[in-house]
Amino acid sequence: MYVEGVSTEPEYIDALKRLPELSGPVSVDIAIEEAGATPMRLVESACADKRRADLDIDHYWCVFDVESPQPHPHLERARRKARDNGVRLAISNPCFELWLVLHHRQHSRHLSTDQAVDLRRTLDGADGKHLDGTAYVKRAEVAIRGARSLRKKHENDGTNFPNDNPSSSVDEFVTHIRDVARKAGVSR
Repeated sequence: MYVEGVSTEPEYIDALKRLPELSGPVSVDIAIEEAGATPMRLVESACADKRRADLDIDHYWCVFDVESPQPHPHLERARRKARDNGVRLAISNPCFELWLVLHHRQHSRHLSTDQAVDLRRTLDGADGKHLDGTAYVKRAEVAIRGARSLRKKHENDGTNFPNDNPSSSVDEFVTHIRDVARKAGVSR
């Protein structure tokens, strides 16, 4: 996992890793690029590591935000490079906090990054960027359904990336890691 955030995303992923069904059969390493790394930088790092022969890694993921009102530069280029190199993406639009909001309730109206952060703090009472990851991962199914609902809404509306605010594909990572753990547990 390559993430741009230094607190929220790693804390959420660490909580996922501690789930009993994931803690044994799956290992997730988190690479945090310098604070505020752009999506392109994350994808370049993941692609470079993927080309290394000395790393025994099965799946590469980058977790990043679109940001609003001013999106990150080169988003589409980063998506193409990731696709062409077999790196999976978990993108939240406008930001990861939307994924956290979806653990509490559905939200389908456009949000700026600041609005998403404020809404997340209102819903969970957080003071700052840190979160109670254990409480969040217990509600992951709610967020997964919310993210899928938003994706379907954008499909029906004909709204494409990066104009698909609000949206998150973090659900795809969570589902993927659960599937990998389930398959690893079956093969033991």
